[in-house]
Amino acid sequence: MKWIKRLLGLIVVLILLVVIVAAYLLVTFDANDYKERIEAEVQEATGRELDLSGSIGLTLFPSLGLRLEEVRFGNAEGFGDEPFAEVDVVDVAVAVMPLLRRELEIQRVQADGVRLNLARDEEGRNNWDDLLDHAGAARDDAVGADDDERTTTETRLALQRIDVAGISLTNTRVRWDDRETGMQATLEPLELQVGRFRPGVETRLDLEAVVRAEGGDLAEPVELALDLGGLMNLDLLNDRYSVRRLNATLGLDGGGLPRAVGMTLETDVALEMAEAMSLRLERLTLGVSGVRMTGFAELSELDGEQPKIRSEMRTNTFNLKDVLTDLGLDAPETSDPDALGRVALDLSANGSFQALNMDPFLITVDDAMLNGSAGWDGRGERPLITFDVSGESLNLDRYLPPEVEEARTENGDGDGESEGEGVEDIAIEMPLEALRSVDVDGSAALGRLDVMGMVLRNIELQIQAEAGDWNIQPLDAAAYDGELTSRLRLDARHDAPRYELAADLQGLDIGALLEDFQGDDARLMGTGNLELDIATRGELLSELKGSLNGSGNMRFEDGAVRGINVAQVIRRAEARLRGEQLEEDEPNQTDFSELSGSFNIRDGVVRNEDLEASSPLLRVRGEGEADLNDDSLDYLVNTTVVGTLEGQGGRELDDLQGVTLPIRVSGTFTDPSFRLELEDALRDRYEDEVRERVEEEEDRVRERLDEEEERARERIEEESDRLLDRFRNR
Repeated sequence: MKWIKRLLGLIVVLILLVVIVAAYLLVTFDANDYKERIEAEVQEATGRELDLSGSIGLTLFPSLGLRLEEVRFGNAEGFGDEPFAEVDVVDVAVAVMPLLRRELEIQRVQADGVRLNLARDEEGRNNWDDLLDHAGAARDDAVGADDDERTTTETRLALQRIDVAGISLTNTRVRWDDRETGMQATLEPLELQVGRFRPGVETRLDLEAVVRAEGGDLAEPVELALDLGGLMNLDLLNDRYSVRRLNATLGLDGGGLPRAVGMTLETDVALEMAEAMSLRLERLTLGVSGVRMTGFAELSELDGEQPKIRSEMRTNTFNLKDVLTDLGLDAPETSDPDALGRVALDLSANGSFQALNMDPFLITVDDAMLNGSAGWDGRGERPLITFDVSGESLNLDRYLPPEVEEARTENGDGDGESEGEGVEDIAIEMPLEALRSVDVDGSAALGRLDVMGMVLRNIELQIQAEAGDWNIQPLDAAAYDGELTSRLRLDARHDAPRYELAADLQGLDIGALLEDFQGDDARLMGTGNLELDIATRGELLSELKGSLNGSGNMRFEDGAVRGINVAQVIRRAEARLRGEQLEEDEPNQTDFSELSGSFNIRDGVVRNEDLEASSPLLRVRGEGEADLNDDSLDYLVNTTVVGTLEGQGGRELDDLQGVTLPIRVSGTFTDPSFRLELEDALRDRYEDEVRERVEEEEDRVRERLDEEEERARERIEEESDRLLDRFRNR
């Protein structure tokens, strides 16, 4: 047993000797004496200059500690004289006893006043690439470049034994100068606090930072303020890094935004780097103003050329106008003030940053629900948007500007005031730059569409756009008991947008359509066909009217023209000739069994020369024009009576049968006037009759004159005989 006591005694002596030597070193050793040597070693190892201007503090036991002040580390060659890194104070301490067990227990890592300058030159070379090369070479020298198994084993063992009591970074600034893209960014201030850190074990993370960026693809400078906290887990052994219960607030200002925008983020985020790099955000909640989005997002193949995206997100129901106002944007004015009050999104997305597909998606806007698929492809000259959308119903009239709805339903006050006489012109504003900036290829199907007061059903359409040339062709629908086949074009490539419409409506109830479109009683009623081919251009309603050109034709049956009762106009004129008063209790319309005609439009003036209408009572032919620029009318209706007018509530006018009666229509659309000169109309008819009567009267007078002459001659002869007899008797 004596040898055991001697052995223990020897160990105690050795320990005392180590303590005495350590105490002596702590008292006599000054690391500052080795500054020049340290700087030279760093210069040789990295090729960069290290400047240790401040003092060096060193502790050996019970922890191995190092404190550096005023440290400057030089930049890479070709990146200027500005240092790569500067530190006011850095303090690192490592427990000694765990090191003897080949374990790394870091008691503290504290740094204050860290300033890091990162850069990339015009050729894409970073100012830290050389450091990575030197670090890789140093590792190969220390471990053995050809011994991959040893490297992996030692790395795994080393990672398992890391234990950091805490990390603190204060007053930190990071600058980024990308000369390849022109982007410049600054991260300042940066405050980072990490609790006790061990690989695979959660610890508290708190971060505050402000990022400012300008140049590059940014049209205006932008600033992002970030404040986040969560439970961080850095599993270095398995290359998995995560933050659970991440809670962050972000403030975004600049970048063209009218005002600063606040956002909130809650999620569990995990970064996998073992094989392919991927980032996954579970239980993701993103809040902006009144919008709250929930779901998940995953980015995979981040280390490849085209990272992949997969996400499922849905929003709460929010008021879009309130959100836009809160963001400092102008909320659109709508005919329905409650429109856009209930908006929600539900979508699934997959693809890449260059090409993204949403399949399926569901958009709820007030009472309308649209679902389908959509895509975005940014790999071409312009982004390409594709979609296939369907829905039960959509009322676009709710979302039209109030002035458009007012113009559509304006009936006038009957004062004849034209647009040029005080009526305010209406601007039809189109987002021309946005229309030119994208290409579109999509289709849509709706059970019902309300637009400009009209109702279309079973709509099917195709939309294609390229560089501002938008075409909707075909646009097919059921409309007012008929079928619509049409095409639309919007050409936004010019300063003034251009519009084209070609429509063919078969079996159309024109009265119902016009009543819905105008918002009042229609002027024309009947069922038939209508064809239109028109074009116009401009940004004001007056310009659209003045530039309107095209043609069309129509044919309707069993209808009526409201606003004029031709039979009543004729009877009124006939009664005036007779000096009578006509009782006017009939509907102010002219019935027809068939009406047809064609028209041409030139610079807003509609010209018709072949209007024909017929009924059992009348035959009508018309010609004239309507000027859309000032809403004026100049039209001549030639009416021939072919039957009795008894059927329209008046007495028969058999003496007018076969007479062509011209009716002049003038005034405005809202206050038309009708004039019939019956005397002129009857002149031709009665001219022969009057002539015959005059000739008959002349003959009668002549006969009477001859008879009177004969009687006078006889009386003269008789009187002469009496006078002769009296003379003879004397």
